[in-house]
Amino acid sequence: MTQPFWHGCNYPWSSDGTTIYYGLDFGANVWGSHLGVATRRRAIERDFADMAAMGFRVARWFVFADGRAGIVYDDRGMPAGLDTHFFTDVDTACEIAGGVGMQLSFVLLDHRWMFAGVRDTIVDAATGALLDVRLPHGRAHILHSASGRAALFARVFEPLVRRYGAGGERADLGDHIFAFELMNEPDFIVEEWERDVSSHVARPLRFEVLAQMVASLSALVHGCGRALTMIGCARLHNLWAWDEPELGLDVLQIHTYPDTRHPGRDLDPVVTPARALGFSKPVLIGEFPGNPAEQHPPKALPVAQRIEGVLEAALQGGYVGAWPWSFSGTDGYGRLPTTLLQEFAARHPDLANPRRVSL
Repeated sequence: MTQPFWHGCNYPWSSDGTTIYYGLDFGANVWGSHLGVATRRRAIERDFADMAAMGFRVARWFVFADGRAGIVYDDRGMPAGLDTHFFTDVDTACEIAGGVGMQLSFVLLDHRWMFAGVRDTIVDAATGALLDVRLPHGRAHILHSASGRAALFARVFEPLVRRYGAGGERADLGDHIFAFELMNEPDFIVEEWERDVSSHVARPLRFEVLAQMVASLSALVHGCGRALTMIGCARLHNLWAWDEPELGLDVLQIHTYPDTRHPGRDLDPVVTPARALGFSKPVLIGEFPGNPAEQHPPKALPVAQRIEGVLEAALQGGYVGAWPWSFSGTDGYGRLPTTLLQEFAARHPDLANPRRVSL
């Protein structure tokens, strides 16, 4: 059987060029407004048409992020269910993706779920004013408590996965969902991985707790349909931990931002083929900078690699995909180089979205 190469990118949240809708794309938010996909359908349709024109078939999209939208919490801050706008937004997202021949890889939680006292800015739906807000306690207590984890699965994850699974209320949209990830870059919240724990995480989570959640999500997803499961690992030296069969992951996902100040920290697919890593599962490069020579954060000293060189190396090196960061371009790595992506798609029409722009 020929190994797949899933040509995708990181969306990973929408933006109108001014407002960054991190964690706000699905459902009403904790500050009382609804800014989700269904309220901005035309703009997001344009984004997906543009991604399809670049040749992409999969978009990686954050769902709950740090817990600011989509979930209703009880008076103890525990998940009580999904809010009334949530499924309208997810349905709309699936319809948009399917309309241009794309699938969605849903990232359920970001590692910022475990952060405390994070400041952020949102837009007021009534006035358009930008508001400075703070999530004072984060959501760490939910994952630290057995009852919190049970509520998160029973009242949030299960209704979401089952709705689009076999026999679900919107099973007709299920083929537009490529995969579910429990968390983006959990390296920064795992107690045993001391050198990687973020200073924003006051109470890191034991690996065994996180691993049980991963296994439970894998069982849920596989029991409902054909979607895959994976988890976005930030550090190559931690990737081995996710290769255990009992976790039920279909794919190992690694993020890589090679930096000349940190030699050996990040995977370089141009140098290292997937088979050299020695893992039993397929490896996906879930994030890499799309145009680091021209766009990168001020403090970064990236290895200057052209996007098409990374994609070709990943393809030839046995990786099952390499998804550049990011389409929305809302951080220092900026937006993706359209022409170079279209050239890659032209060389590999069998991998690219049929809606790609022909050069």
